[in-house]
Amino acid sequence: MATENLILMDEEKRMSNISENSEPDSVDGQCSSSSGSDFTLNERSDINTYHRTASKSSIDSPRIIKTKTLPKMSDKQRKRQYRIGLNLFNKKPEKGLKYLLERRFVENSAGTVARFLIQRKGLSKQMIGEFLGNLQSHFNQDVLECFVDEIDLSGVQIDVALRKFQTQFRMPGEAQKIERLMEAFARRYCMCNPDQVKKFRTPDTVFLLAFAIIMLNTDLHSPNVKPERKMKLQDFIKNLRGIDDGVDIDRDLLIGIYERVRQQEFRHGVDHVSQVVKVEQTLIGKKPQLALPYRRLVCYCRLYEIQDPTKKEKIGLHQREVFLFNDIIVITKILAKKKSAITYNFRQSVPLVGTQVYLFETQHYKHGVRLTSNIDGKPLITFNARNEHDRTKFVEDLREAIMEMNDMEQMRIEEELQKHNRRSNDSGMVDIELLQPLDPSANRLSAPECTLKKSGLANSLIDLTEDSTLRRRGSGGSLDSGMASGSSGSNMSKEDSPARGMAAKSPKSGSKIASLFGKKNKSSKSQLKNAGSNSSDA
Repeated sequence: MATENLILMDEEKRMSNISENSEPDSVDGQCSSSSGSDFTLNERSDINTYHRTASKSSIDSPRIIKTKTLPKMSDKQRKRQYRIGLNLFNKKPEKGLKYLLERRFVENSAGTVARFLIQRKGLSKQMIGEFLGNLQSHFNQDVLECFVDEIDLSGVQIDVALRKFQTQFRMPGEAQKIERLMEAFARRYCMCNPDQVKKFRTPDTVFLLAFAIIMLNTDLHSPNVKPERKMKLQDFIKNLRGIDDGVDIDRDLLIGIYERVRQQEFRHGVDHVSQVVKVEQTLIGKKPQLALPYRRLVCYCRLYEIQDPTKKEKIGLHQREVFLFNDIIVITKILAKKKSAITYNFRQSVPLVGTQVYLFETQHYKHGVRLTSNIDGKPLITFNARNEHDRTKFVEDLREAIMEMNDMEQMRIEEELQKHNRRSNDSGMVDIELLQPLDPSANRLSAPECTLKKSGLANSLIDLTEDSTLRRRGSGGSLDSGMASGSSGSNMSKEDSPARGMAAKSPKSGSKIASLFGKKNKSSKSQLKNAGSNSSDA
């Protein structure tokens, strides 16, 4: 539920047609409503002050599998459960998928889950990549095999097929995960293009070439690689000498791959995070990090902040542009207007968990809305809407988002209590600290990530020809794919970048990838060491 540029529409008729199932005609910002009318990006604040966002990344209606074991509930409650499952997936994919399976939104089979990841809206491309790259789960690997089988890669060059493959997810940062994804891609590509594969002496060449293209994309488009140090065509060709079982790949093929990657960076498809990134880029001032995999934009509304409901103020004195997300409300003020974009000054943000909405009407304010804390009843923010339509629609979305967050918080509390009970039963003692009430304002759902044992893997493409023995083995370390993203993950320093663990290994190890990315001069090593903080991180 997001538009590409979050500006108001031209006509009120178009506003009323926007629905959760609306999809854009393209990813460039031209959206269409459910009635087929075009979505415009021009600011017309005098006509509409409420905007329910709708885009390709909208959450569609859940597919419910009929079963007698599900308790009876309203359609609104069922949709809320579905959104909660998506939120959980976008924090911890395995946990979210378990939630969706238990409530029968998805059938428990690898093929069904694979189609769910490809077809359904509201799933973070980043989290899909993490799920598919999970090497510790056999089920995840089965889903990956079914996932690639759903994508038609026939009749195109390998780099074009790889670009199409990566629109379905964001490439994870670890080299082991990338290698596993490239293995699945190579198998599918060979299946779809038997005539193309005949040009190579071994199918492993497709795998190695795909991995090399990922590295090339990182090198050419990473902002941390200086222009004079970016890989040249001759270097790329030199790096791939003899990878086809000791034979060079056709030079024209490599030139075409290099030019296409140089001209256009690999990008994953648009998801709900892409819209949040666009909002974050328009905000000026000290603000919280907005672009997170589990956060989505619900609506935008122009409201007027009230300092004292009993005192009359000049109309429009405290005009605020309010962005409602699924877990937080962000209050801003227009800073500057231009033909191409609008800049907002960040004012404040309020987490939705543990809050309550009240409507009021006074002599001076006919469409009042007050947000209070459930803990002490303290008012958090007070608004007045421009008309009853805006207030009704905004409060409807706001209350539903609050209930969604409160349900998730209740789940978190119950999980914590279960953990505490198990610990108490195991030890035979009760920890007094565990009896303290939990902070209801917290909203922590993510579990600690499991860390894989890593071995070094070179991140260089230079001088592979010195190794005559080429055998594949498991690779480790860390690697950034260089894909551009609309989402924003954690801000990484150069030392914490995904490419950090890519230590160069000796070609004597016998690994194809180690030999492929084995040796490079010192300056080249330092440039790719910092390639992890890519333009893919917004």
